[in-house]
Formats: sequence, C-alpha cells, structure tokens
Amino acid sequence: METADVVDEGFSIGVLASRTGVTPAVLRTWENRFGFPAGMRSPAGHRRFTDADVRRVREVLAVRDSGVPLQLAIDAVARREADGAPESVHAVLVRDFPELRPQRLGRPALVAASYAVEDESLARADRPVVLGAFQSGYRFGRARHRWDELARTASWSAVVADFADDDLPADPGARPARCQLPADSPLRREWVVISVSAGFSAVVSAWEVPARPGEEPAYESVISTHRPVALAAARAVVATARATGAQVPDAVEALINDVTPRAATPAVEADRVWLRALGHLDPPR
Repeated sequence: METADVVDEGFSIGVLASRTGVTPAVLRTWENRFGFPAGMRSPAGHRRFTDADVRRVREVLAVRDSGVPLQLAIDAVARREADGAPESVHAVLVRDFPELRPQRLGRPALVAASYAVEDESLARADRPVVLGAFQSGYRFGRARHRWDELARTASWSAVVADFADDDLPADPGARPARCQLPADSPLRREWVVISVSAGFSAVVSAWEVPARPGEEPAYESVISTHRPVALAAARAVVATARATGAQVPDAVEALINDVTPRAATPAVEADRVWLRALGHLDPPR
C-alpha cells in the first residue's frame, strides 16, 4: 500500500482499530501477512496511522464483505489507488467484485432497469447523488426530461458522454453536470445509472457488445443494490466528471467515500426496485 515513512503526527494502531472496527490484534496479523496497513514510522520508531489508513481499511472491509478473499480485497484497493481515476465503470465492478454475474441484456431490459432506479430515486425523495454515463449526447438528450427532474431533487447529479457533435454541449456547471468524455475513453461505449443516498444504493452498469450490421445491440450488464458495488461505481463516474472540470461538492465526496460497514439493502427495497423494472418492461395494457 505505502511505505513506512517517518512522520511526526498520526495516531496509534489502537485508534485505527477503534475507527475501523478491526481489533489491533487482527490489524497486526494483516500487517505481518500482507504488509497492510503499512502506516508510517514516528521519529521514536512507533507505527503511526492517518485518516487515509482508516479509509483504506474500510475500503478493504467493504470489498472483503462482498465475498472477496482478504488478499484480493487488499490488492483491489491498492490497484485503485495506483491507477488513479478509473475510466471504465464496468471494468472496476467485475474486477473488484468477482462474485457479480454479468448478464447479456438487450436495450429494453436495460431501459427498464435504469428507469426503475431513477423512479426509486424520485420516489424516496432523500436527496441522493444520481450519476449516469450516456454513450453520446444524443442519447442523453432523449432522456433529458427525466434527468432534469432527477437533478432538481438530487443533492448532486452528473452525466458523462460524448457531447462534442450534438446540439446539447458539455457544461460541467449545469444540473445535471454534463461532462465531456475524452476520445479514447471506454465510457463512450458504457451505459451507467447510479443512485446513492444515506439509505439507498443501486447501480445499472453495462458495456455495448460489438454487433454485426442489422443486429440488435446487446449489453454485458451488472445490476446491483449492494452498497459497496454502487459506491465503487459512483467513485469511478465522479472521478471522470472531476477530471473534465466538474466541481464535486464536499458532501458528495464524503458520501461516496464512506465505506463504513452498513446493513445490507433491505429485501423489500430491492424487491421494489426490480418490480418497478418489470412494470416498465411489461406495462399493463
């Protein structure tokens, strides 16, 4: 993770334990076996830790609690720091959460799942962070009426897309923030809808599989209401939005980087989202 540099400040392993819920004995075992958390050395030779170590331990716990072995969870968090701002949401999810089962879906199913997450965000009215990736500004324009309302009721909202050749230009200061993707960004082929609040989280993530001329588009998709998955996706989109000039509020940064272990999404809430999706996929006549 990081080398044990010499520092004058920081706090003890006991404080790190109290702030992460991991006992000092377990943290020492992790350090001996995996070199994590490394911390830093004080001039007196004592191991000292910082807020960054608290965040790293919490991130490792979140990944591990999703079913990933501890060593792989530590490696995933280390890669995330080394790589900087990730660009592909789907790649981050399938790499860091190997227990997820990507499914190949058609456009109608993805529209239904996306609408369900958006509808739940509006219905809950708890000021979520709502994020999206649209392959082009044209596709965002077709959904703009929904996203204008999502942005109005969200604590913050942003979309990333290729806006270069469309009538609707990029504008990182708009609501939602419209962020231009670089020409080589893999997000130009991805479809993402994320909603995260203190009490709810959901993500729809997919990439468009190359199709032969005349074939219906298909998407390799991940859909989840598991909070660590939604937070990882949110961090990826926010990092991309920030890199394009969007000003991310401090409260949003705090929310998406809060990996304090929480109770799983109640089954009744997850059920409600997917029942909404079925309603969009097969509306009553």
